[in-house]
Parts: sequence; structure tokens; C-alpha cells
Amino acid sequence: MAQFIQQVVSDLIEKNTNFLNTILILPGKRPMLFFKEEFQRQTNNVVLPEMKSIEELMSDLSGLEIISGINLWFKAYKAYKKVVDKPDTFEEFIKWGPTVLKDFDDIDASLEPAHKILDYLVSVERINQWGEGKIEIGKNDVIQNHLTFWGIVTKIYFQLQKDLLEVKQGYAGMVFRIASEKVNEISENRSSHYIFAGFNALTKAEQGLIFRLEKENLATLYWDADKYYYENPNQEAGAFLRKYKEKIKPITTICDDFSQPKNIHTIGVAKQVGQAKYVADLIANLSEDEIKKTALILADEAILPAILNSLPENISYLNISMGIPLRSVPLAQFFKSIFELQMNREKLGKGSLFYFKNVVQILENKTLSNYSSDESRNLVNDIRTQNRIFNSENSIQKALGESIFKSLFHIPSSITTFIHHLKNWTDELLHHPTMNDLLTKEYLFFFKKVFNQLHENLLQVNDIKDYRTLFLLYNKIVSAETIAFIGEPLRGLQLMGLLETRLLNFDNIIMTSVNDEILPLGRQNNTFIPYDIRKQMKLNTFTENDSIYAYHFYRLIQRAKNAYFIYDTEADGMGSGEKSRFLAQIKFESNHTIKETFAAPSFKSEPLKEIIVPKTNETMNKLWNWANYGISPSSLSTYLRNPLDFYEQRVFNVNEVEEAEETVSARTLGNIVHGALEELYLPYLNRILTEYDFKEINNKKDQALQTHFRKEYKDGHLDKGPNYLIYKIAEKIVDGVLTKDAKTAKENELIIMTLESKHEVDFTLTNGQHVKLRGIIDRIDAVNNQIRIIDYKTGYAKDIGVKTEEIDLVYQKEDKAKQLQLIFYAHLFYAEQKNQNKEIELCIYPIRFPKKELIKLKVDNQTLIDFSIVEISKEPMSKLIEEILNQEVPFRQLD
Repeated sequence: MAQFIQQVVSDLIEKNTNFLNTILILPGKRPMLFFKEEFQRQTNNVVLPEMKSIEELMSDLSGLEIISGINLWFKAYKAYKKVVDKPDTFEEFIKWGPTVLKDFDDIDASLEPAHKILDYLVSVERINQWGEGKIEIGKNDVIQNHLTFWGIVTKIYFQLQKDLLEVKQGYAGMVFRIASEKVNEISENRSSHYIFAGFNALTKAEQGLIFRLEKENLATLYWDADKYYYENPNQEAGAFLRKYKEKIKPITTICDDFSQPKNIHTIGVAKQVGQAKYVADLIANLSEDEIKKTALILADEAILPAILNSLPENISYLNISMGIPLRSVPLAQFFKSIFELQMNREKLGKGSLFYFKNVVQILENKTLSNYSSDESRNLVNDIRTQNRIFNSENSIQKALGESIFKSLFHIPSSITTFIHHLKNWTDELLHHPTMNDLLTKEYLFFFKKVFNQLHENLLQVNDIKDYRTLFLLYNKIVSAETIAFIGEPLRGLQLMGLLETRLLNFDNIIMTSVNDEILPLGRQNNTFIPYDIRKQMKLNTFTENDSIYAYHFYRLIQRAKNAYFIYDTEADGMGSGEKSRFLAQIKFESNHTIKETFAAPSFKSEPLKEIIVPKTNETMNKLWNWANYGISPSSLSTYLRNPLDFYEQRVFNVNEVEEAEETVSARTLGNIVHGALEELYLPYLNRILTEYDFKEINNKKDQALQTHFRKEYKDGHLDKGPNYLIYKIAEKIVDGVLTKDAKTAKENELIIMTLESKHEVDFTLTNGQHVKLRGIIDRIDAVNNQIRIIDYKTGYAKDIGVKTEEIDLVYQKEDKAKQLQLIFYAHLFYAEQKNQNKEIELCIYPIRFPKKELIKLKVDNQTLIDFSIVEISKEPMSKLIEEILNQEVPFRQLD
């Protein structure tokens, strides 16, 4: 696996290198373990050389600690505030500050004098070049803003350098520049010999140190390169090494492995999941010995979860050398909700009330579901059923009792206090006696680290004024923070990113996401310094970055025997759907034959298994409870629509969880309208309605609507936003009903007899068994003594009718639900002996369409219906109920 490392160790041993004063410098820490193993394999009883990463060496030489991330951002902001009179807020600074710091890093690492580059960026000469000498600098706002910005940036650079040196700290480029300036001291001291192994793209600062040490015979350089890209002037992978030819001793370790026979495949697969499944199939066919010599390389870390979920069973050992981003772990959503709780308290809750969605998200987080309690579940239920959109600190604290989540619902005195409490709460949960989940403990440990880092910085500055800015900062930290996996680097399958492959070699390479804009990255605009200036001032541009990726790519496969490059064929927001140009280069420029294929998922079309639920004795008991309590028309319609839904709802009482409504739902709107109409008409029942009655009713309309709006939507507001519009819709519906009824009353004799009347009647099935029918009729009225049984509907239906000879279909087809409901109401009405000689009309009142007439059920094209409707429908309705109550007829899923 580590042929290059074998060569280096072998050469050092052959030369009888004195390891006591030898320091082995490597591009990163990961290869150190492989060097140690190789030394132990090739020799016994030897003192190993000291090993350091290049960052550790530069930090030691400069005497400065390398800082980055949030620590550097805060120090840069402090420097910024020292050099400007009216600084941006920290929230604004964080939008452009990190990019400026990246430019500072590049400037220092290039060894170009900072003032030379920064002064040129604000030079009038350069600005005039833009406009061919035609721009009047003082009169152009865009140019003036540009000059002002770079003037400020220049001041920040020198102030930040001064501040960092005072505390013996520095960002990477600054540390590398200062370390390279110490090369004379190292030359004079001559106490150690340095071995630099596996480097490629060196900054000017690294070159200044490393090449000088080699020239003074204080360093030996081992380059890992192949003739294919080193000797070809057009091959970008060797661009950096070719540049060094004049500055270093001749490279004698150039190998010729890339041209050796290789089995290379490119495979186009749709989506990340498709790639992960294809990788699993590849690995499943490898022997245990082959797996040891295999590297699975992820060009895009976002595919990691899909890969981990798809690994085949033959993977006994796995080493993951790349970290999973902290923002991607399940617990991240929980802490995000805690920050949003405080943000929305500031934004929506007038500083004192907590928004219900954040409260529910925290209390119902699945990762910490073990800590849910009766108190927390009851609080969530109250919020939902009572529509408590905003909740006070006291009400939540009182409701949660001894819940571990209780202290999270607190209004902190300051931002710093909030973070301090969150750090302590995380620590408390981490050491809770019931915390047995090792993975969750690992996550908690990393989040505690983040909160501790935030807290330490907040103690030194007071620039974070609101929770939105705090969350922005927190989000940047968790996006950069990764959780490292613990594995066995010397055993099993190696899973890593491309940069982790440095110095390592594998017989079998499987690489995913080998797409353009991922490999190489291409144009990345993480800089404020334009391309032309970067080129002119010898700073790295995207072309140099492409060369770096090309080197890693070609170096990785130069000693491989089998290589599988998998790319995403989908052109979506995550990529272009084009394979990497590196693959095209190998195909057209090298002597290798590439096997190109496309993979598509295979589907086994197995017949769907019919879901059949037999009726047990317990099920029958529950069904008879339902039949004896009272059969409703909606339950019969549910059974016809889907027997399994009926089974869940009527046998198991499984219903949808009621959610708190931020805006009024259609169901709640219907309840408001029904309630308001009932209240308005109640004092006028069983009397002829007059024009004066409707004037009185209209005067009470607003009060009734508001009362029922508050009843259904307890803590909601109706004076603004979507709810105001919905309130107006309810008002319009009620207006429409009142207007239509007033017109009917004016032209006819209208008497409303009952509203929302509840009916419960006995019903004898054809097999002699007795059940109950139960229902609520929205309204029974009479127009010119003609009784109408009315069902309010917010929708609209065309003519509904049924023929006598087809009455059975009403109790067999789900699309006859309206007919079933109205005929059911007829059974309820005619159950009273006194009603059996009366003719009725069964009507749907389309309350959202005031200009539409009532829709009347027609039986054999007649709207006047008598008791015969009960006689002709009794047997088919009885058959339907008997089927439901028949233990021999199971519940089946409909096609």
C-alpha cells in the first residue's frame, strides 16, 4: 500500500542516517503512522526520527501559535475597530472578513511585500488602466468605494500583524513567512538534518526555507513523481515540480509507474445514493486480502452518509480518515432549535415569548427522546390543542416540572450568559447517569467544545449584540468543525478524502463524485484580489489550484492496478452532470484504455402483496362498541374509501396528530363558520324570519365571528397577516349565508327549526341484530312549509342524484359519499314516527358560493323525498354494516 514510504525508509536506512538528529517533515500527520510501521518492518532496535507536519515545523521555527477560525475572526475584528471610526457590526464584518483573511494568508505565504500588493490595489494608475485613462477618480462612487475598502484592508493588515505578534500568535501564511525568515539562524546552528518527504505545491515561504536548507546540505528532499506528468510540459500535475528544477538538486526518484498496465473504469451513476449502491456492489465482490489494498476516496464529503449506510457485510474493518461535518450529525438540529428559540423570541415574541415551533422541536427531538417526560409531552399536547403560538417563560417552566429541558426555556440576561448556560447544560447532559449512548456522548462532547470556544471569545469582546449574529457565528463554526472517526489505519477498507491520500498508495482505487467543479474545483471566488493582480503578483490562482488537484489525482493512480471512477450523471443543484476533465485527459492523452459504462438501478418487479387484516375477537369487541355507540355516515364513507383507514381509526383510534395552527386551517375555518351561524340563528328558531330579524342578526355577526375565532384559535391573532385574510373569508361566508337566507325569507316563509341537532336512533339489521345510527344534522328548516334537511359544505358539487334500482351503489362506491350522507340523515329524520308522513328535501348548502342555489338530492329525478327512501335504502345500508361486523370478512386494502 505504501510503496513511496517504503522507498523513503529503505533509502534512509541504506544511507545509515543518524536518526537522533533527524527530523522527518511530512505534509500532514496521517502518514506518520505508516512511516512508523515501515521503520519497524524494515529494521529493529532503532530510534525513530522525530516526525512533524510542516505546520508544526513552521510554528516551532517562528515561535508563533497558528490560529484560525473564530479566534482569528475576533482578533481581526478588534484590529478593524482600531483603524476605522465607524466600523461595521460584527455580523456585517463576518460576511467579508474571512475572505480578506484568506487573502492576507496568500499574500504572506507568497513572500511578496504586503504593502506592494495592497498599495497597487488602491493605485490610481491601475484604476486608470481599467478605464483607459478616462475615469475621473473622485467623481466615480464605485471606484471611490473600491479605494476606501482597500485602504481600510491595508490598515487592518498591519494592525492585525502587530496585535498577533504581541501575543505570539499568527495565521498560517504569517507564521510561514516569519519561519522562512529564520533560515539563516537554522543554517548557522546546523544541529538537525531535515527530511522533507512527499511535498508538491510549495508556497514561496516553504520554498524559501526548504530549498535553502537543501542547498546548505541541511535537508534531503524526497519527491513522489512519475515520468508521465513530470516530463510532459503540458501535464498540469507536474507543473509545480517542473518549476523547482532550477532551484533544487536533480530529482533521482522519478518513477515510471503510470504507464504500466492498469484496469481503469469510468462509471456514470445518477445521484449520490446511486453511487453509494454501486460502490457497495464493487466492494462486495472483493476478497478480504483485496480490501486491505483498497482505498475508497470521496471527492465530495457530502456523500459520506450514503456510503456508510450502503457498505456491504464483507467489511469487517473500516478506517475513516475524513471527518463528518458537525452540522450533519442528528444532534445539530436540536441545538439549532435552541438558537432559533432565542432568535424568534427577539424577532417574533416581542422579547419575552417563545415561538411554539421551536418549543416543540426541542421537546420532541428524536435523538434525545429518552429524556422526554410526561410533563414535556403534556406541554406539547397543550400547545397543539390550545393553539398556543407564543408561550411565556413562566408557563413553560411551570409545565415542565423536573424535565431536563426546563432550563433551556429561559430568557438569558446576555448573549454570553446564554452560551455559558448552554455549555453547562451540555456538560450536565453528557454526564447524566442515563446517558449511555456512546455516539450521542461523542456528539455532545464536540458541541460542548464549540460552546466553550464561543464562550471564551465572547468574554473578550462585546461585539455580538443579538442572537441572529450569534447564530451566524455558531453556524460558521459547526460548518467548519468535523468529528473524526476512530478506526484501524492499518487494517481493512480505507475511506478518505483526496487530500488524505498524500504519500499513500493502493492497488485498488474506488473514487466517487469524480465530476467537474468537484475535481478539480475550478473557479472559486474566495478572494477579493482580482485574477490579473494575483497573476501579476505571483499569488496562486485557480489554475495553480487545479494543478494541485491534478497532482494528487495522478499520483494516487500512478501505482494502482485497478481504478474505478464513479461520477454523478444528474445535472442538478449539486453538480453539472459532467465527469471530471481529468478522466477525459487520461482517455485522450495517456496510453490507457478506459472502460466507460453507465450504471442504472435494477428493479425487481414483484407483485404487491395484498394487505389483509383478519378480524380477531378483540377487533370484533371494538367493532361492536362502535356499532352500539353509534354509526356515523362519515365512518361508513371511510370504510368504502379504504377499509384499512376505517380499521385504524375505528378499531385502533389512530387519528392524525393535531397540530398547532399558525394560520387557520380549512377544518378550523369550517368550525368557525358553523359555530357563528348557530349562535346567530339560535334565538330565532321555530319562528318566521323577517327582514328586521336579519338586521338584528347582522348587528351581532362580528361579535359571533370573533367569539368563535377565539374559541377555535385560542392564542392566535386575527388583526394582521394571513389570519386577517382568513377571518375576512369567514366573514364573507357568513355574509353570503345571511344574504341568501334573507332573500329566501323575503320571498318566502322561512322557519329554521333546528341547528347542529344531534340524533341517535336504533337500527335493526336484516339479520335481526341491533345497532345505533348517530349523526349531527347542520340544519333543518322549512320554506313555505317544505321541510329541508341541510348539510353545510365549503366545497361545491354538481347535481347529485340516484335511481331507485341503483341505490345499492351508494353503499358500495366511495364516490357516492354525499348521497350516502344525505340518505343517512333521512334515516335519522324518519326514525321519529311523527315525521314518517312528511315529504322532505335533502340539500347541500354550498356556503362558500352564496350565488349558487342549494343542491338537492334527486331520487329518480325527483327532489321531493318521502319515507320510501328509508325502505329502499335500509337493506343495502344494512348489508354494508353487516359486512363490517362480519368476522369472516377481513379488512382488505383496496386497489
